[in-house]
Amino acid sequence: MKITRKEFDRIQHLKFLDIQQCSFCHRLNILNLGWKSFGKFYCRLHEAEYIVCWELCYKVCLNIWGCELYRKEKPVIQEPVKPNKPYDLTDCYLCFKELKGAGKTGKIKNRNNPGFWGIKSEWKVLCLSCLGKKYYQKLSGSKRKTFNKYLKRGYE
Repeated sequence: MKITRKEFDRIQHLKFLDIQQCSFCHRLNILNLGWKSFGKFYCRLHEAEYIVCWELCYKVCLNIWGCELYRKEKPVIQEPVKPNKPYDLTDCYLCFKELKGAGKTGKIKNRNNPGFWGIKSEWKVLCLSCLGKKYYQKLSGSKRKTFNKYLKRGYE
């Protein structure tokens, strides 16, 4: 097998090589170089497992020998990338304290929304301490009662 100097430089320091060999033509494939891997197949007709290169051997197995080839490997499913910051955390717009979001959606909870308290504000997310300092006098009687209940429960 011939490899270029650039490819040799990439693999010379590796301790283990991931190598495949075709079952029929005995051609080698070095997967560490990013080459397309050979297929792992199971033939129901001959009841044997084969590693087959794509160039000639695969076509010979199907057309000349009449093999019934089925994939032996399972398709690789990529897992979704996890975000750096958990999705259910939001920040208060005034003190920048992290607040817990609601469930799996990560939206802010009603108690952190000034509109829930009947307050029109340019800030969309406020913790209860900032809300109390800035807007407590503007709250109606029932909203003050609810606000104090949330504070006693220890909500932020």
